[in-house]
Order: sequence, then structure tokens, then C-alpha cells
Amino acid sequence: MKPRIAVLASGSGTTAEAFIRAGQRGDIDVAVGLVIVSRKDAGIFKRIEDLNAEFGLHIECVLINHQTHPADATEHVGRGAQTAGEEAAILAAILGGNYDLVASLGYMKRIGPDLVETFGWRPEYTSAFQARMVNTHPGLLPDTKAFYGLHIQEYVLEHHLPYGGQSLHVVSEDYDDGPIIAEHKVPVEPGDTPESLFERVQAVEKQNLPRDIEDFIKARLAYNKDHGDT
Repeated sequence: MKPRIAVLASGSGTTAEAFIRAGQRGDIDVAVGLVIVSRKDAGIFKRIEDLNAEFGLHIECVLINHQTHPADATEHVGRGAQTAGEEAAILAAILGGNYDLVASLGYMKRIGPDLVETFGWRPEYTSAFQARMVNTHPGLLPDTKAFYGLHIQEYVLEHHLPYGGQSLHVVSEDYDDGPIIAEHKVPVEPGDTPESLFERVQAVEKQNLPRDIEDFIKARLAYNKDHGDT
């Protein structure tokens, strides 16, 4: 059986689509089974519906956010954070599907501590392969830690850095702080704008991310087989 991943997303879903199409072309031997979305108006809902119809897939795409699972009256929720109910619902959905990996592909909320504890990086871990939650970041780390989207490209240009890029890393409790799994540099070109640099970074991401995730899953399964972990 193919390894299966659950995806966390918030936007249009172009990265998730690139991953799914890579699987359908046979470029990778990994399948997406679940997409959890944080925004009700996100374009990824229509994108997954169209991909299901095109390829005869049955990818479940569900909305879980602070509106479907609001905070309790006494609960303090920081900016961009998940509510306790939201986090619990996401955890239950992923655990219910027995997924080999959780991939954050353009998910614009902070991953809650219970999700990180269950799937992500823990301080006691000695290998990235003990975790099973990854995030794609449209910048090189640690230079662009805690920035996102166009803000990353603005930072690169304002600081005259020679490269933009894309990183795949393990999710940790702190933003963009887990072990780096793969990175791909994108040279800054004369006359670049944040938009033009971001466009090339996204192209590199879509080209490399499916294989990077597949390689991580294979390495993780091999590691766990050797070490007796789950």
C-alpha cells in the first residue's frame, strides 16, 4: 500500500495539487488521503473536488477552524493560533486515518502543542525521522524564520541576500524551528521584485516538494524499522 499523507492548507492549494498530480503521473509513490483547511473560502476546496473528479480519487477535504470549533469563554487564543477544540478536531481526523505523514502546505495557522507532541519535533528526539509532520517554507532557514509569503521575498531583497529559496522542515513548537529536511536555493536576479522572486520560488517548490516528501517518508520508514519506533 502506498504511504498516505494528510495535508493542512489554507489557500488556493496549488502546492497540494502539484503533489497530487505528481502521484497520479507516477513520479512519486505517495497518496494524499485527507486535506484539512482553515479558511472556508479557500480555493483548495474546488481544486480537490476537480482532482477527485479528474482522477477518480476520494480525497476528503474538510473545514476545521475557530468558527467550526470556537474557543471556550475562558480560553485565550493568540493571534493565528488554533483553538483547543480546533486542534482536538484536527488531531482526531488525522489519527482516524492512520496517516504516515502530516504535511503543512500553505497552512497559515500556528500548529497547536498537542499536534506537535503527537506528530512533530520533540526536544528528546535525536533524529528528524522520529517525527511525522513537515512544513514547506518559501525561504531559506534560519534567515527567514517566522516570515511568510511575499514578506519573505521582501526580506531577501531588502537585505540584499544572494538567494531566495524553499525549505522543507519538521514542524516544531516554535515557528520554522524544526530540523531542515531539504532546501533549494533560488538565485536573486537583477531587477527582481518580491512577486517575481516568489513566482520562481513557488515553481521550485512545486518541482521538488513531492520527491522531497517521498524521500523523507521512505527514510523515516527505514529508520523506524531499524530502531523499532512507530
